[in-house]
Amino acid sequence: MEAAKQKSLKQLGVVIIVALALNFAGNFYFKRFDLTHDKRFTLSQSSLDIVESVEEPLYIDVFLGGQLPPEFKRLQDESRQLLEEYKAHNSNIIFNFIDPLEDEAKATQYVQELYALGFTPTNINSVKQGKKSLIQVFPWAIANIGQKSVKVPLLVNNFGNNAGENINKSVQLLEFAFTDAIMKLTLKEKKKIAILKGNGEIGDKYMSDFLLNLREYYLLGEFNLDSLKNDQPKILENLKRFDLAIIAKPTEAFSEEEKYILDQYIMNGGKSLWMVDKVTIDLDSLRNEAQTALAYPRDLNLDDMFFKYGV
Repeated sequence: MEAAKQKSLKQLGVVIIVALALNFAGNFYFKRFDLTHDKRFTLSQSSLDIVESVEEPLYIDVFLGGQLPPEFKRLQDESRQLLEEYKAHNSNIIFNFIDPLEDEAKATQYVQELYALGFTPTNINSVKQGKKSLIQVFPWAIANIGQKSVKVPLLVNNFGNNAGENINKSVQLLEFAFTDAIMKLTLKEKKKIAILKGNGEIGDKYMSDFLLNLREYYLLGEFNLDSLKNDQPKILENLKRFDLAIIAKPTEAFSEEEKYILDQYIMNGGKSLWMVDKVTIDLDSLRNEAQTALAYPRDLNLDDMFFKYGV
């Protein structure tokens, strides 16, 4: 009986020691196990490469600190777990959760500063002890490295979805949001993109959002194929300085000389993005009583070149 009691005490002692050791090790090592079938909570290899490439301290301030309504508590927890995993892979990732409304004396000034930086809050109706109140939540973060800063939106607000659906979608996109911000801050050399002009391409004002998004990752430059009309080798030489050429909705036919330049650019490793309408019709054409219109073929003299590429 006494031997059995001593054995039980030894086993209990071993369990306590192991538990203490694991708890102590957990303070220095973070690991999240993803048991989902599709590994939706496992960092992608591209995210790991970007996180591990950070060579100097990168600070991330998340404005989801303090006590939050239940629907935002999950967003707070998932953001914290994701950033802990980032930090586990690279100690240069330093994050902090801030409650903008924690200090009531300075809350108004803090909120005004956030507004000035472009951080718009989400208003949540809360009921406590039978009293309704409106709570402002700032589902944003800001990442800083040196003198550069990037805003990180954490909430996807799709109209038509309820709050739970928006939170679920936001959680799924957290890795993209933070990794994208880190990539923008650590991007050392931007590739060059040529926006081709000269064949009636669409105006920049009609694709401003597209160009503004590209500008965050690439260097953009307007390129006119007619700039040196009598010097094709020079035009081709200048075009080769760009990694990609974008031809957006041309309306005028390409000459054989222009096609030759573009073909040689592509054959020598240049990339191209063609946004071509094969017919001539616009939404404005439907603004008539019958709300009908005819679409006419648009000849851009590109069919033979596209056919050669298998398009």
